[in-house]
Parts: sequence; C-alpha cells; structure tokens
Amino acid sequence: MKMNIKGNDCFQTPKYLFNQQNEIFNFEKDICCTTENCLCDDGFYFDKGFDALNENWQGRCFCNPPFSKKAEFIKKASEEIEKENCHVVVMILPSNCTDCKAFHDYIYKKHHFEILKGRVSFIDPETKKPKSGNNSGTMIVYFKKNIKIMKEK
Repeated sequence: MKMNIKGNDCFQTPKYLFNQQNEIFNFEKDICCTTENCLCDDGFYFDKGFDALNENWQGRCFCNPPFSKKAEFIKKASEEIEKENCHVVVMILPSNCTDCKAFHDYIYKKHHFEILKGRVSFIDPETKKPKSGNNSGTMIVYFKKNIKIMKEK
C-alpha cells in the first residue's frame, strides 16, 4: 500500500481514544499500522509490505485508515462485515467525510457512528506528540452486522 509518510496518512490514534474502544471490543488486529505504532497484538504492518485492502480481515479489528485512502477502507470494512470475515471493525474517521460518497454508500443507515464532541489531537508520527489543528473533527464508525439503526422520522 502506497502511503504518504509525511502527510496526514500516518497520524496516529491517541492511546486514550484507542483504550476507550479496546475496553469494549478487545481488539485482535490493528488494520493499518506500522511495526512501530501498532496498537494491538497483531496488525497489517504496511512498513512490512502488508496491504490491508488486499488482506482478509478477521476477528475484532481497529482501523485508523490513511487519510488519503479513507473511502477505500470504508468500503473494505463494510465488505468484510458483510462477508462475515470479522465480527466488528471500529474505524476512526474525520467527521467531514459524512459528505463523501463512501459514507453514504457504506455507513449511513447501515452501521452505527458517533461524532465526537471537541477536536481530537492525533499523534504526529515524527514528533510522537499530539498535534493540534484538527479542523474537521472526528467520528467513530462501528461496522458490525445486526446493529439496529434508528430510522429517521
């Protein structure tokens, strides 16, 4: 998987945000990580040549996709859940992707999502420190079969 190592593609999820979700889901695999920043016991390490978009996802998966490939990862997560390859995928996304085609095709009225209050400062891969300036906000999407979605009135 070709990623923009210097740009938004490699910003890391803050531990507190991952830990909140991990306490609930007990993740088995970090779908998009490096050997240095993997948040689970196992992962698809793109620095070792793994392309998560061409792998089968299994178990309980966590994913903070590269910014430049968020639509592809949204589609892949939905497909993996539909094929019942994995139980759940929890994905961290910029909240401004609610206006993208992938959001409407694969998330809206199909999977649960929440938009977080405030701005998350993701971890800069070079400095290893939180970087302020997240201008789009953050949402968490829960890709899982059989979650009841509230219908609009």
